[in-house]
Amino acid sequence: MRIAHSIAALATFAAAALILWSYIGDDAGIKLRAAGVVTLTIGLLATVALPEFLTALIFFFLCVVLSVAPPEIVFSGFHSGAVWLVFGGLMIGAAIDSTGLGRRVAGVLERRFAGSYFRAVAGTVLMMLALSFLMPSSLGRITIMLPIVMALADRLGFVSGTAGRTGLVMAVAMGALTPTFAILPASVPNVVLAGAAEAIHEIQFTYSDYLLIHFPVIGVFSTLALPVAICLLFRDRVRPQPGGDAPEELGSSERRLIGFLGAALCLWVTDSFHGIAPAWVALGTGIVCVLPGVGVMKPVVVLQKVSFGPILFLAAFVGMGAVIAHAGLGEALGGWLIERLHLSGETRFTDFASMIGLGVVLQLVTTLPGQPAIMTSFAETLAGATGWPLLTVLMTSVSAWALVMFPYQAPPLVATRALSGLPVSAFIRLMFPMAIFGWLVMVPLQFLWWRFLGMFS
Repeated sequence: MRIAHSIAALATFAAAALILWSYIGDDAGIKLRAAGVVTLTIGLLATVALPEFLTALIFFFLCVVLSVAPPEIVFSGFHSGAVWLVFGGLMIGAAIDSTGLGRRVAGVLERRFAGSYFRAVAGTVLMMLALSFLMPSSLGRITIMLPIVMALADRLGFVSGTAGRTGLVMAVAMGALTPTFAILPASVPNVVLAGAAEAIHEIQFTYSDYLLIHFPVIGVFSTLALPVAICLLFRDRVRPQPGGDAPEELGSSERRLIGFLGAALCLWVTDSFHGIAPAWVALGTGIVCVLPGVGVMKPVVVLQKVSFGPILFLAAFVGMGAVIAHAGLGEALGGWLIERLHLSGETRFTDFASMIGLGVVLQLVTTLPGQPAIMTSFAETLAGATGWPLLTVLMTSVSAWALVMFPYQAPPLVATRALSGLPVSAFIRLMFPMAIFGWLVMVPLQFLWWRFLGMFS
């Protein structure tokens, strides 16, 4: 905790210095002020030195008072679908919990997974991977599965605060994130990269080619490593609770909720046909759940069970990405880093690792959804420096995502944090070892696999 406070203090001093410098220097004032506000925000978010909703309010306040960006940019997070998807997800989670449907489904899962803690964790990771082929939204998958898996944790004896409960929540969060980077429509950064590549370079990705390039390493090895890492870092044992069997008869509220969730799932899976974004499907489902005469819970339950703090936090998180793009911080940082890469122009592992490292550093500032847009903008420069095909340079962004180290970088992890209430330290405890595993195992294997596919020639 002392280290976290020291880092937060250092970030505060650095932010103050940048903001002061912005008024003393002759140029780049807005860029420096933006850098100062972002440094402070990231420092506070990464260390949780202040409550997250308070950090969000500080971010909004400083951006407006210091004229870092127009209000429509600063508060653009409230226009983002991610914020409303999480809000709708919180309402759906409250409905799943209050009707008892979560406990019922958890009973079914318990009969499949109750043999051991490892079996429960591995089964959850595999469930999240399987859903990623059906449901295009990571946030949607977490919204549906997290309340059910938390009910499963209760049935297995993992009460609030236990390592086992944390492990199962992390299995949902990371299972919905890292392996899905290898499946084209299953994660927001994938879609951003595909859109940017087509808009800027007129390169179109196909589902099968994208899967072939990434799934044999990122998809397979992260799926295998996650259960092992979770069970080692969050050791626990199953303690089934007696008398927890769900009644055989479905209640009327449970039947209606199953119908609502089924309709939502169908709309999520077919969003490419009807064009309704997953966020509005989630929000609409949440509204129906509390409508008098139709819904499955009273409106007062929403006020009791849904915390609005995470909504402020997520809106600030999304707004920070918009402010970074508006100020040009990502491109400035990327250009500065490219000058220092010293690429050899040959097919060397050091060049490959340097390219991925560039993406890793950028996503610390831009977060995962913003990183591919920045990387794509100067991909031709990188292709010229390495002599690699442009497609290969674009694909290195994906390898960098698999090395994510902080929860604030990924909206699905931010949503899980909001829905579960887990501390940031629990996420970092797993994410750092997984990033090290990625550098030591997945990055070398990815290099060998791409060389086998002929992607460097």
